[in-house]
Amino acid sequence: MSDHEFDDEPITTSVGLTLTVAPMGDARGNLATTVGESLLAMLTVFYPQALCKKANVVITELVQNVIDNVSDPGSQMRVDLRIDGDALQVQVTNKATFEQYQDVKDRVERLTTATDPKRLFADTLRARRMQRLRGGLGLIRLVSENRFRLSATYSGENLTMQAVFPLRGAQ
Repeated sequence: MSDHEFDDEPITTSVGLTLTVAPMGDARGNLATTVGESLLAMLTVFYPQALCKKANVVITELVQNVIDNVSDPGSQMRVDLRIDGDALQVQVTNKATFEQYQDVKDRVERLTTATDPKRLFADTLRARRMQRLRGGLGLIRLVSENRFRLSATYSGENLTMQAVFPLRGAQ
C-alpha cells in the first residue's frame, strides 16, 4: 500500500463510532473479530475497501490485546474510532495495572523508535519461532505492515492505546 493510496479518492465523510463493553468478564466468543468485522461492514458504505481493512486490522488487534490482558473482569473497555480527511484513528481504553501499562509503553517505544520496522518484525518473528512462541506480533504488524503510529498513555487506572494512520500521504 503506497503512502498516497487514498489521494485518488479523497475522504470527505467523517465517521466517529464509540463502543463500550462492560463487564469485560462477560465477553463470550471472539469479541475482537466480531467487533472488527462489524465495523468493516459498516465502514464499506463510506470508504474504500483498503481503508476499511486497515480499520478492521487495528480494531481487531487492539481489542484482542485488551481481552488477553483483562486485569479486572468487572471493568469496561471503550473503543473509539474516528475517520476524517486527515486520518484513521482508533483508541482503546481499559483498566490496567501500572505494570501492564509500562510493558505496553516499552513495546510501543521500541516500535516507534525502530529505524527499520520491517527488519524488526522479521527479526522478532525469527526469534519467536526459534523459541516456539506463538502470537505476540500484533503491535509490530500494525507498525511494520500497516504503517500505524502507536502511542500509549495511562491515567488513573486506565491504559489508552492509540493507533493513527494518516490519509492521503499526510505525515
